[in-house]
Amino acid sequence: MTEELASSTIEDAVPEITVEATPAKDSEKTSKEEAAEFLRDIQEKAGQISESEMEEENLVNEFFNSLLKILKPFSETLEISVSSLPESYNERISKAHLYLTGQLVLISRDREVEILNLADKENHELLVEITGEIMAKLKTVIDAYKSRTEKRVKFLMPITRELQKVAKVFSEE
Repeated sequence: MTEELASSTIEDAVPEITVEATPAKDSEKTSKEEAAEFLRDIQEKAGQISESEMEEENLVNEFFNSLLKILKPFSETLEISVSSLPESYNERISKAHLYLTGQLVLISRDREVEILNLADKENHELLVEITGEIMAKLKTVIDAYKSRTEKRVKFLMPITRELQKVAKVFSEE
């Protein structure tokens, strides 16, 4: 095969390039109006983003304040299953614990510790991803506490009634 034949074959194989573009507008005024409209839209959306971020910050703070109030009597941290963490954590993390203050303590397979404050904005996505796990663990803690309380009440009730009968006998004298 000669050079001429090889180059013509390559050229024949390359598809023709077609460039389609939006035709330029004739009016500068329209362009300025469009730019002003885009800027108004951008400003409005920036304001909405700012409001949403402030609301998100308040909600996250309330989430952890509520969690603290609920868990404080139990003095417990919540063990978070590694499988509920995003995939990027699964291979390197062996354990995860959520402290009452909103700190997620991650223990890697090589025993290194990483602490993430889930109240920080950059960790809100992670908080959202593990919220289901947090709620399930919270339910487990409360159910266990309820069960222990009911057992104590069941134990104390007949004893207290009998003590009341004995006390009544002594108070009748």
